[in-house]
Amino acid sequence: MVQTIALQVNTDLSELAAVLNWFEELDHTNMPKNDWLYCKTALAEVFTNAVRHAHKGMPKNTPILLEAVLEDHSLEMKVFDYGAGFALSDKLANLDDVDINALGGRGLDLIHQIVDVFRYDHLPDGRNCLLMIKRF
Repeated sequence: MVQTIALQVNTDLSELAAVLNWFEELDHTNMPKNDWLYCKTALAEVFTNAVRHAHKGMPKNTPILLEAVLEDHSLEMKVFDYGAGFALSDKLANLDDVDINALGGRGLDLIHQIVDVFRYDHLPDGRNCLLMIKRF
């Protein structure tokens, strides 16, 4: 059974609770619990990165769109932002340079370890799409 949900929120960290509540709308009983919790953590990390980094300095009413598709053996999550974008492959290549004692800066490494597909693409409409797919 395929389940598809979408949510648009403002660029505001206070929206994180709404994002996590929205994500719980998916019937994830067939997904291993640890995989579900890891994906929920990855989604929270990507959302907060969109607010803190991609949309830094933008008005709070700048939208962030989230989509999730849960199938029998995979979960696809997309987060769309309007930021300047960045080269994910370059960031991932430099993960060894991350200070393990730092308070931040380890989110991409965490997500990279959690999901099976991790991409960040600039779209023709000016948005960016961060795609995560977890197979189980």
